[in-house]
Amino acid sequence: MRRILAPLAVMAALVAQAQFAPCDVTVSVTSPTCPGLADGAITVVSQSGGPYLYEWVHDVLLTDATANNLLAGAYTVEVTGFDCDTIIDVIVTDPVVPPLGTLDVTDLTCEGADDGAITLTLNPGGPFVWFWTHDPVETNTTITDLPIGVYGVLISPPIGCPSYIEATLGNPDVNITGGPLAYCPNEAPLLTTELVFGFQPHIYEWGTGDTLSSYQVPPGTNATITITATDTVLNCVATATVDVTELVPPFAVPLLVDTACQNVAFIVNTLATNGDSLEWTWGVDGYSNARDPLISFPEPGWQYVTLQAFDLAGCGNLPVLDSIFIVAQTPAIFTARQIPCTPIVEISLGSLTADSCAFYIGDSLVTHDCTGFIQWDHRLYDFYPYTLFATQANGCNDTTTTIVDVRTEPTLFLANAFTPNNDGINDTWPVRVDIPELGYELRMFNRWGESIWVTNNPQEQWDASGIPMGVYVYTMKMRDPCSTTNEIVKQGHVTLFR
Repeated sequence: MRRILAPLAVMAALVAQAQFAPCDVTVSVTSPTCPGLADGAITVVSQSGGPYLYEWVHDVLLTDATANNLLAGAYTVEVTGFDCDTIIDVIVTDPVVPPLGTLDVTDLTCEGADDGAITLTLNPGGPFVWFWTHDPVETNTTITDLPIGVYGVLISPPIGCPSYIEATLGNPDVNITGGPLAYCPNEAPLLTTELVFGFQPHIYEWGTGDTLSSYQVPPGTNATITITATDTVLNCVATATVDVTELVPPFAVPLLVDTACQNVAFIVNTLATNGDSLEWTWGVDGYSNARDPLISFPEPGWQYVTLQAFDLAGCGNLPVLDSIFIVAQTPAIFTARQIPCTPIVEISLGSLTADSCAFYIGDSLVTHDCTGFIQWDHRLYDFYPYTLFATQANGCNDTTTTIVDVRTEPTLFLANAFTPNNDGINDTWPVRVDIPELGYELRMFNRWGESIWVTNNPQEQWDASGIPMGVYVYTMKMRDPCSTTNEIVKQGHVTLFR
């Protein structure tokens, strides 16, 4: 009883194991001698391990490592070892036999004429044994008066595999190509003609009256398009038809407010759509595929927004155009300059177009003036927040906050905006500053990090000639006149309004 239970226990343990590792084997494939012969072979080659069991799917009685007498095709063998299992799929292919001859075709003159011809030319060498597969008793290398069909020749050399070649005869005809035939609006297809089986027409006539070999379908067309092609020499006529359909595009309806403020983001809404995706565009390069995107405009005046819907096939409606008036923002502008080596800061307010203002240092209201000059003694060296609120009746307000570092070395505070519009007010940047030239450099960059202006003269000002509205980054370097071995480096941004 124990002798019986022991093998059963081992078998149960094997069954309980996790999935077996692959067996270390490869395969060797021998193709059939010639196409159609059943003398191919597959051999499973052991690289290590074993012994192995072999199960061939095509022959359940075969248990050897080699399967012989195989036709070209797909075969599967499962290789099993004590602790491995591998299923191998193998493709046996026929050898490639080069053609031993060529067939030259003379097409039918017209549909149904049954006057085609084919000529066989054998390759040099031989002798060859050959026959026409449609008529084995035919001995001529040229056969004539042929209808449409497929004609083949089997050529056998003295040594080696037979070669099969074939040619097709068809009715001379015209086909219509181009597309897609189910097209998106404003993407109507250009239809062209394709000539087959030697057809050489002299006249083309579309059902629309056009007489070129191609035809541009007008947008909105839903119709059957017909072409008639005529060989006037042989008096042969061929026709073809296709159905073209304009797909129904999705729709989208945008919803915009009437006005918005310059440089202030606002939401535009999709009121209704049945599209699978949306594309919003606005301004110079504004883009979003959100349903209700957040957008803004850096320039005042009338601005345009477009919305387009697309379906899964990629068809889109004509872009829906809407407009919005962008109200000019009242820039909150001020500059601050520390008197060298003192805690006193000179502040210049320059919000010329604001209706009302409030200037704070920390939490303390300093003035409601929008323009003017202030000299403020902080008494202590420290960091102080400066904030200017500039408002106007239309609600397009602006706020600027700057942390001013009042310290023993002088600190240069540059305006965060200016308006080079040649009105004589705030046309250049920065205001001229009375600091030493030693080590001074002021450099301006565009949004791509390219330097667009630089100066080493504290009295030189930038007029932004030829520069568009936008936000620009600057860096400023200077020597500390209170301690000339120290270099002061600052950076910030300035908004250019026009």
